[in-house]
Amino acid sequence: MGYKYNKENILETGYHVLRKNGYHKVGINEILKEAGIPKGSFYNFFESKEDFTVQVIQQYGRSNRQWIEEFFQQEMSPLALIKAFYKHLIDINEQDDYASGCLVNAMSNETGRIYDKLAKASNESFESWIEVIAGIIKKGQDSGEITKEHTAKELAEFLHTGMYGTFARMKVTRSRQFMDQWFDMSMKFIEG
Repeated sequence: MGYKYNKENILETGYHVLRKNGYHKVGINEILKEAGIPKGSFYNFFESKEDFTVQVIQQYGRSNRQWIEEFFQQEMSPLALIKAFYKHLIDINEQDDYASGCLVNAMSNETGRIYDKLAKASNESFESWIEVIAGIIKKGQDSGEITKEHTAKELAEFLHTGMYGTFARMKVTRSRQFMDQWFDMSMKFIEG
């Protein structure tokens, strides 16, 4: 179609704006300003702010899944990988001064009960990550270092949902205290 503006760059800009400010505090004009595009160009790519946000979530979900898959390719045991992964998420949020958490988590909390399309996109992204995490947990169960009292998917859901729950506490306390507490308790719970 020969559009002058790159859709991927617009989505990347949208990710940063939405992650920091949320859905309801961001208008189309702010997105246009941050992306440096005119309104007409925006509507060449997106039907609405909601459509734009769905596509931001989908791109973020794919990118995060790829990052998680690459993270789990490190040469460590499955349990060590799980521990390193969640420790890394905690460290990233500390470096971000506890400001943002995860886009999918933020969008789920803010819009999940209001906008079905945003809820669906957020859930699909989350589920795709759970699938990867469950794969590593299954390897840990097979090697005996992770408990078999629950399925790999149940444990993955328990871990990732729990981590995301700590993001709310992190934001209001501006501290990693509850993330560290969750980490210590959860890792003891999953050990075989």
